Amino acid sequence: MTVVLEGEEIAAVVLPGERPPNGAEVIDVSGLVICPGLIDTHSHADNVPFLAEADTSKVVQGVTTEVVGNCGFSLGPVNPADVADLQTLMGRIFPPMEFPWTSFADFLTHADAGGYVTNYAPLVGHNVLRVAAFGSLNRAPTRVELDLMGGLLQEALEAGAFGLSSGLIYPPGLFAVEEELSALSARLGSDGVYATHMRNESVHLRDSIKESLRTVAGHKGRLHVSHLKVADRAQWGQMGQVLDELDVAREAGQLVTQDAYPYTAGSTMLTAMLPPWFHDGGSEAVLARLGSAEALERAERDLAQPGSRFENLALAAGWDNVIISSTGTHRHEGKSVAQLGHELNTSPLRAAAQLLVQENLMATMVMHMMDEADVVTVLAHPQTAFGSDGLPPGTGGRPHPRTYGTFPRVLGRYVRDQGALELEDTVRRMTSLPADIFGIPHRGQVRTGFVADLVCFDPATVADGATYEDPTLAPTGIHRVYQGGHLSVLDGTWQGHRTGRRLTPARR
Repeated sequence: MTVVLEGEEIAAVVLPGERPPNGAEVIDVSGLVICPGLIDTHSHADNVPFLAEADTSKVVQGVTTEVVGNCGFSLGPVNPADVADLQTLMGRIFPPMEFPWTSFADFLTHADAGGYVTNYAPLVGHNVLRVAAFGSLNRAPTRVELDLMGGLLQEALEAGAFGLSSGLIYPPGLFAVEEELSALSARLGSDGVYATHMRNESVHLRDSIKESLRTVAGHKGRLHVSHLKVADRAQWGQMGQVLDELDVAREAGQLVTQDAYPYTAGSTMLTAMLPPWFHDGGSEAVLARLGSAEALERAERDLAQPGSRFENLALAAGWDNVIISSTGTHRHEGKSVAQLGHELNTSPLRAAAQLLVQENLMATMVMHMMDEADVVTVLAHPQTAFGSDGLPPGTGGRPHPRTYGTFPRVLGRYVRDQGALELEDTVRRMTSLPADIFGIPHRGQVRTGFVADLVCFDPATVADGATYEDPTLAPTGIHRVYQGGHLSVLDGTWQGHRTGRRLTPARR
């Protein structure tokens, strides 16, 4: 097959035995797979346009489009009255940055000025809407506040947001009840997507699935379950049943999809280990509680209790399996929280509390808590897209290797080496499926008239290089990446030009 490019588009697809147009430059990619540019459905690289150094971790994997603004965290809108609250909240996961914009449209204007390494498909975050409306308080919004959140959501959609995301283990979204989320997602109409990091991915995973389905059921909305997993050693083996529940909803007519990443460890901000009440009032209140013996005693009692509704990551993973991945000062990176507790001669929670105070809450972690069989089960499902879920670039440290290896790992480990996935279907679920889920126009297929976002990879050698010990190693086997007809990656090397662009959603 020969793919003919003209400007930014695919001008023709010439079948074997047919002649390409006269005068066309022919590049021999025999033995390689030619496929659409890969789409990362779950990225936190919202800050890439504002970094002086280009983040190439995704494009060298063959990713040409990233859906950002996930887990309730987008970089806009911003209420100037609450910018300090937002800045400290975002500082737990993003590198230090300023927020000189207010509306979502204004944020996008600033991002456009910075330029994009990959195409940028933004969601608007529920956590950020809540902070803009009434801060980080542990209560339901008033009718006026809910209307304000809805208005900000509508403005973001009109500015080009692809949908709404929630992160229901993070403040202040964890304080939201189902009715609030349903009222907001109802504003998405038939075009927008409600993408959710559910309230619980461990002991109450099945309840969280039901809540997510109910949230969109009343208005027949589109639900996308982010990074679907069984994140609790006591619950291993349940992924098949979870997928069955989602399939039942699909058969009943609900528009439901999910994404996953090919690893048995997750990663997030270290403050997510704390119980919900700890987050009431924002970062200053959290820091005060971290210095309170009474608050820490109460938190230790809560974290020792199995079965609570909130995501108890301490019990789900175990402190030995929680590894500090990055801190503001880069101290203690690579240590488990249990190891840190031993060094400080205190309990793991109190060791984590000391670290968080010293780092002003700027600390992230990697949690080893999933079973390989469950991972394979979700990766193989026909409605599973793929998302890296890598934390925002720019913090340094030892990030989760998924940031640098997700897509080659799927193609190498699970398609070629294990035969657990079939190549053609996996490519579909890296390209046309996510384009359909999020309404990304003119991408996701090798088709005449579509944008020439293309990847040429070697199915015999494609593999991830990143490991937990050395997480920033580049993959192998990705030979060429084109973005809008421009060669962005050649033989694994980025060519030095930000050729991505901000996308706008299609009307379905």
